[in-house]
Amino acid sequence: MYRPSIGAETFKHKFGGTKGQHLSDTRRRRLLLAAGAMLASPLARAQKPGRDYRVGVLLAGSSGMERYHDALRERLAGHGFVEGRNLRVDARGSAGTFGDDREFVRAMVAAGADAVFTFSSHATAAAMSASKSVPIVFAWVPDPVVSGIVKSYARPGANATGVSSRFGELVHKRLELVRELLPKAKRVAVVGQSYADEFAAIAPGLRKTSARLQIELLEFVTADRTGWDSSLGRALNASAEALVPFSWFADSPVTGSTVVEFANRNRIAAVFADAESVEWGGLISWGTNLVDDVRRGADMVARVLKGARPADLPVDQAARFEVVVNLKTARAIGLAVPQSILLRADRVIE
Repeated sequence: MYRPSIGAETFKHKFGGTKGQHLSDTRRRRLLLAAGAMLASPLARAQKPGRDYRVGVLLAGSSGMERYHDALRERLAGHGFVEGRNLRVDARGSAGTFGDDREFVRAMVAAGADAVFTFSSHATAAAMSASKSVPIVFAWVPDPVVSGIVKSYARPGANATGVSSRFGELVHKRLELVRELLPKAKRVAVVGQSYADEFAAIAPGLRKTSARLQIELLEFVTADRTGWDSSLGRALNASAEALVPFSWFADSPVTGSTVVEFANRNRIAAVFADAESVEWGGLISWGTNLVDDVRRGADMVARVLKGARPADLPVDQAARFEVVVNLKTARAIGLAVPQSILLRADRVIE
C-alpha cells in the first residue's frame, strides 16, 4: 500500500503544533512507536526489495546447447530463482582452451557472480583455477576424483561439487553392448580427442574388460584437439568392427555429426554415450540423460544460492541410465539389433 509522506498540514493535524515546533516527550514517544510498528509490519517487510543473484554458466560448446541452458533456467525457476526477476544468468560457450575459459570465469567473479555452473571436467578445472572461493557446480564430469576436481565424492573439500556421469564405469558397459550387438567382433576401437588424461586413468580396467570379452582393444584417443579425423582414420585402417567414442556429450558438431557420419558411411557400429548422437543418426547409446544431469546440477546450484557450501555437498552420482536405439540406422548399415537389446531399450527410433 502506498503511504504518502507527512507534510506540514498532515503533521499539524495528527500530532498537534506546526512542523517547526518541539514535540512533547509523550508525543515524541508516540511517534517513534508508530514508526517502529510500521517498519515491523509484514507489509513493510514484504515491500523490502529481495536479493538479486547472479550465476555464470560455462557451456560445453558454442552451438547445440540451447536445450541444456533452458533446462538449467527452468529448474532454477522451480526453486524460486527466476531470470529477469531475482536472477541474472551470464552464459557463454566454452572457448575450448583452458586460458580463455579461466578468463571468462574471472570476469564473472569480478562482476559479482554468486555461483558458476560448468559443463565438463575441463571447464570445471578452468573455473577452479579462476577462483578458490566462488561456489562452482559442475555437470557432465566423468570422474571428478580422477580429474582432481574433488577430494572424494562424499566430501568434495573445495569450492566445487556437482553431478558425475560415471562415464568411466559405463565405457565398460558399452564394450559389453558391442559384444551383444556383434557376437563375432574381434577388434573394437576407442576413439576420441583431448581426453587423453581421463582415458589413461581408466584404460587398465578397460583392457581387462576387453580381454574378458575376447575383444582386441584398439586405443586411438589423442590429446590433439584436431585429432578426431586422425583417430577415426586410424580405426578404419586397423579394420575396427565397432567404435566406442570416448566423449560423454554430443559437443556438436564433433561427436555428433562427424562421428555419426563416419560410422554410418563406413557401415561400422558405434556405441555412443549420449542419446543426442543417436537422434542425429547414430546407432545406439548407453549413458546418462544429459538434460536430467543438468537439472540435478541446477538443484545443487539452488542449494548453494541458499547458503550451502560446495565442500559440504556430496557429489551426485548419476543413477539413471538409458539405452536408445536407432533402427533406421541399423537397417542402413546392415545390422540386426538383437531382441534382448530392444526389450530393454528406453527408446527406439524407427
